[in-house]
Amino acid sequence: MELNDIHTILIIGPTISDKNVDLSTALYDTVDILHKLGYKTSIIVEDPTSLLSSGIFFDKTIVERVSGDNVLKFVQEYHPDAILPTVGDRNALGIVSSLNGKIGNTKILGPNYASSLATFKRDLFIKRLNRAKLPVINFISSDDEKEIYSFIRSIGFPIIARRRYSNRHSSGWTNINNLFELDNFMSLDDLEDTKIEIERSIRGFSEYSFTIVRDRFDNSSLIGTIEDIEPIGIHHLDSNLVSPAISLNDSKLQRLRNYSIKLARVFNIVGVCTVHFAYNHVTDESYITEFIPRLSEETKFLEYATSYPLATAVAELCVGFHLDKLQLDAGNFFNGATEPFVDHITSRFPQWKTPGQKYLGPSKTSNSSIIVNGFSLEEVLNKGALNDKFNNNFDRYEKLRKLDDDELFEKIIHPTNWMLDVLLEAMRRKFEKPVLSEITGINMPYLTALQNIIDNSLIIREGEIDGKNVERMVEMGVKSVGHSKLLLDSQDIVTRTVVKNKSAVSVANKDYSNRNYFVTSGISNELELTDRKKIVVRTPIITSKTDITIRQFVLFQLTKSIDQNGLEPIIVGREPWNAPLSMRKKIIEIDDPHMEMKSLKLIPNDNILNIIDLSKNLIDSGDDRLFQFSAQEIKNTGITSDISARVMVVTDGHDFLVPSVILRMKKNKHLYEVSSVNNFMTPEDYNDFSKLISGELEDEDQVAIYNFEFVRPNDRWLVSKKYRGMTNDIIRHELASSVHVIDTLVKLLLGNKIGNDLPLTKIFNNCDEDYLLTIDNKRYKLLDKAGMQKTIDELKQNNK
Repeated sequence: MELNDIHTILIIGPTISDKNVDLSTALYDTVDILHKLGYKTSIIVEDPTSLLSSGIFFDKTIVERVSGDNVLKFVQEYHPDAILPTVGDRNALGIVSSLNGKIGNTKILGPNYASSLATFKRDLFIKRLNRAKLPVINFISSDDEKEIYSFIRSIGFPIIARRRYSNRHSSGWTNINNLFELDNFMSLDDLEDTKIEIERSIRGFSEYSFTIVRDRFDNSSLIGTIEDIEPIGIHHLDSNLVSPAISLNDSKLQRLRNYSIKLARVFNIVGVCTVHFAYNHVTDESYITEFIPRLSEETKFLEYATSYPLATAVAELCVGFHLDKLQLDAGNFFNGATEPFVDHITSRFPQWKTPGQKYLGPSKTSNSSIIVNGFSLEEVLNKGALNDKFNNNFDRYEKLRKLDDDELFEKIIHPTNWMLDVLLEAMRRKFEKPVLSEITGINMPYLTALQNIIDNSLIIREGEIDGKNVERMVEMGVKSVGHSKLLLDSQDIVTRTVVKNKSAVSVANKDYSNRNYFVTSGISNELELTDRKKIVVRTPIITSKTDITIRQFVLFQLTKSIDQNGLEPIIVGREPWNAPLSMRKKIIEIDDPHMEMKSLKLIPNDNILNIIDLSKNLIDSGDDRLFQFSAQEIKNTGITSDISARVMVVTDGHDFLVPSVILRMKKNKHLYEVSSVNNFMTPEDYNDFSKLISGELEDEDQVAIYNFEFVRPNDRWLVSKKYRGMTNDIIRHELASSVHVIDTLVKLLLGNKIGNDLPLTKIFNNCDEDYLLTIDNKRYKLLDKAGMQKTIDELKQNNK
C-alpha cells in the first residue's frame, strides 16, 4: 500500500506570514499521522513558535529561512527519502519547482515539479489546460505591440492588462473596456525589459472553488465546494464565502467537478488540489482561473465545514495509501473515497479593524474573518455578515436610509464592504432583484435570502411578533441580530434554541465520530454528554491572525491536559476551532457566536468543575469556578531599559514556580531575545527575582498565572509591569519551559499543590537542551546550551 522506499521525510514548513496561521493544525495532523505510521520527519521552518506540536514528532527541526538553497543544503547533508511541501505555503511550491534535477533520488510527495511550476508560470498552466481541452482564459505576455493588438482582436473587450517588470514585479491589473482605454494604457512610459500581459476580463463572473483529493492510482473524490457571494473582481478574502456552493444546480456542479478531477489527472497531483472557477450563469461559460495543489486556508475551512480529516488524508495519500483505505490513527480505517454530504451551511465573512466603508477590488483589505454555521442562508447571514454585534449593521442601515436613490445606486455600482447592507436598502426601496443581480454579479439565491430577511425585520421593527411567525424568525437566526430586542425578550426563544451536531461525514464513514456542534434553532437537542466531570473552556471572537495562533496553541494544550487529567473538555467557542484529529474524539466543540449556551442549561451545573475563559471581559464573574486566562494589566510603571526580562509565574495561592524567564537585550540597534534563560541565571539573579515575585504575590491567595516584566536600569532589577493571566508570550514561554505551564495550571485548578519551601533551583527548574534566540522579533535560531551561553556572554559584555 505505502511507498516502500520512503522512511525519512523533510517537511517544508510555512514562512513567517499571517496568511499561514490556518496551516498550524494541518501541520500537527500531518506529522502526527506520519509519526504513528513509523516515518521519521524533519521540518525546516522560520518561526518554531508556529508549531502547534511543540516539535515532539520531528526527528530534526531546522530553524532557517525557508528557501530553495536551505532545503537543498538539508537534502545534501541528511539525504531524506522524500520532501513534503503540502503544509507549506505558496513559497513551498516555488521551492519544489526550483529543485528539479538537483536532489538526486529524493522524491517530491504531493505536487510534482510541473504542477508546482504551473502555479507560478501562467503560460505553462494555460498550455497544459488547452492541451487537455479544459476551459481556461488565454493569455499573452509580450513586448511586441503588433502581437498584443492582434491577440486582443481575437478575444475582444473587455480585457485586463498589466506590466510585468524584469524583477518579476508587476503594475497590477488594469481593466480596459475599449480601444481608447487600451491606447492610453499602451502609451504610458515603459521601462526596459518590460512585458505587457493581457487576458480577457472575467470581472463580474461568479467564483467557485472545488477541492479534490486523489491517490496515485487515479482515484479521486470531491471533498467540498465554496462559493464567493461577491463576484470576481473582488478579492477572494474580502468576499463572503459559503459552503457548499448554493447557486450551482446539479448539472453545473457535476461539470465543474469533472473539470477538477481532470485537472488533477493532467498534472498527476497526488494528495489535494483546490481548483478555482469563474462561471457566467447568463452565457453558461466556465473557466479555470487557478489551482492550488497543497493545503491552504480553503482546505482548512472545508475541513471544518465538512468534518473530513483532510490533512491526515493528504499525508497518507502522499506516501502511497489508497483513497478508500486510509487510517485515522494507524489502525482505525477510514474510507476517504466517500464524498461528504453536509446537512448545514458554513459561511466565512471578512472583518475590518477600522469602521467605515472600504472599497473592494482585486487587492485584499480585510484583516480577519469569522465563521458561522446554520441551516439556511438567512441564518448564516443574520449570524454573521448582517449581525449588528459584529458589524454595526444597524448604524449602516441608518446611514444608508438617508441617501437618495441616485446616491444609493452609486453604492451599488461601486462595491464596498457594506454591499449586503446596500442591497438590503435597495430592496426595501423596491429595486428589482434581477436588475440588482445583473449589476452586482450576486446570484439570485442570496438576493432572495436578503428579501426574506427584510420581510422578517419589518415584523420585528413593528412589534408584530406572535406565535405564527416567531418560529420562522428564529430559524433565520434573527434572535442574534442587534435590533431584535422584542424577540430576545420572548420566552419562546429559549424553547426554540437547540444544539445540533454538524452531520457532515458520509454514511459510509458512520464510525467516524464527530463531536462538533453548533447552536441553532429547532425542537430537540443533539448534544450528547458523558458522566465524566467537565472543564468548560470559553473562547472569544478572534480579531487578528496573531490571536488565532495563540488561541490554537492554548486550546490544544488546554484540552490535551484536561483529557490527560481524567476530565472531559468542552470548548464553547464564539468562533469555531477545529481540533487536531487525535483530540476530536475527546473534545466536545460547540460553536456559540452569541453566547447562548449558558441560558440553555444543557450542561449539568454540578458536572462542571471549572470554567476557563479566554475572553478579555468576563460575563459571569460571580461564579467562583471561573478562571480568566487572558492577561489583565495590574501594574505598569513605565520604566524601560536596554535589558529586560519577561517572567512567567504559576502559583497555587501560596507557593509559586518560575518555569520560564525570557531575557531581552539591545545590541547595535538590534533586539535580542533568549527563550529561556533559567539555566543561565546566576544565584544572585534567582534570589533577586524570587524576592521581587514574593513581594508582588504577597496578598494573592488564588490559583493563577502571572506575567511580569523586569527591567534593569541601574544594575538592579525592578518590576515594571505585572499581568494576571497569560499574555501573548504564552507560546514562547510554553515552548521554552520543560515545565508544561498550561498542564500545571489545570492540575492546580483541580486542587494539586506546588509544595512548600522549594529550593530556588526547583522554583526556576528548566531542563531543556535547546534554546531559542530571536532577533528583532522576526529572525530565529535554535542553539544548544554552549552556543546560547556564548551568545549571552557576548550580549552582556556589550551592555557593561
